[in-house]
Amino acid sequence: MHQIKRLLSLAAVLIAIASPALAKSLVVYSPQGEENVQWIVAQAKAAGHDVQFLRAPGGELFDRLVAEKNNPQADVVLGMVDTSMALLKKNGLFQPYTPAWAADLPAQYKDKEGIVYKFWSTPIVIAYDSEKLAPEQAPKSWLDLARREYKGKYVIGNTAWQTTRVYLAGILARFLDDKGEVTQAGWDFLGAFYANAIVVDDADARKEAFKSGGAIINLNWFGGVIKDAKELGMQVKVIDPEGATPVISEGVAIMAGTDQLEQAKAFVDWFGSADVMAGYAKKFGQVPVLPAALAKSPPEVQANAKLVKAQPIDWDAVAPKLDGWLQKIELEIR
Repeated sequence: MHQIKRLLSLAAVLIAIASPALAKSLVVYSPQGEENVQWIVAQAKAAGHDVQFLRAPGGELFDRLVAEKNNPQADVVLGMVDTSMALLKKNGLFQPYTPAWAADLPAQYKDKEGIVYKFWSTPIVIAYDSEKLAPEQAPKSWLDLARREYKGKYVIGNTAWQTTRVYLAGILARFLDDKGEVTQAGWDFLGAFYANAIVVDDADARKEAFKSGGAIINLNWFGGVIKDAKELGMQVKVIDPEGATPVISEGVAIMAGTDQLEQAKAFVDWFGSADVMAGYAKKFGQVPVLPAALAKSPPEVQANAKLVKAQPIDWDAVAPKLDGWLQKIELEIR
């Protein structure tokens, strides 16, 4: 019954956003926020694209897409993160298409098969309270956090949280052998990383760790660091660490079963173009990964793009193994 209610709820979202010409509209599944979707739909309409969005949390959309594999209802998937896009691709839900804007896209934001292309990204950063920690005392890399002087000074969140999952993946990706498995040195490091941390399960406990004064190093997505700084009255500095910083990137791909292939190609060409991405950056402050789009973005967005170097992670290799790694963390390390 819960599953039926959830699907009915998703259907209601689809109907609410749908245009009258339902059969002719391009259907896009996306976890983007409501304001974001409204902006994309309005801009797409002005450019001559008839699209409707089914908007829901990423996990629900992932389950729905897998369930609909043999009878796909979506034409395009837009805005799901690296792990989800990699697993959907692995399950054969997407088809190859090289967008018009893809040639200049950095290699880490497109896959080898020419199926999934990323358009903007958010770094998962190490930041610290500069009023409580001097720059020379701050960690220089993610691996420094297991050192004794940082015990009790940073928080590890719930492994169900996307931010936590990404930085754990980024750490373990540094310890892969030639078969793509985590070495014992990697698991030993992760044990020390957890032993040194304040480990929490919910947002209230996380916030309390900072309010109490114990936690002064914030492992968080960049926007979350800025939000925390305002709410907690912290003066924060973001570290550009040795070994680089894991990022959450959002991608776009065309469904293998679409019956509107040409419309889907045209929409993807339009959506990821430099002008549209720069417009999105101006509206929402997100950092586009297409160099031409970044060059047209507001100065503050360009500045944010230079804060850290992105860690290259092979999500096609990491995504299928991540749930197993997290299970081991929960059972043996945490």
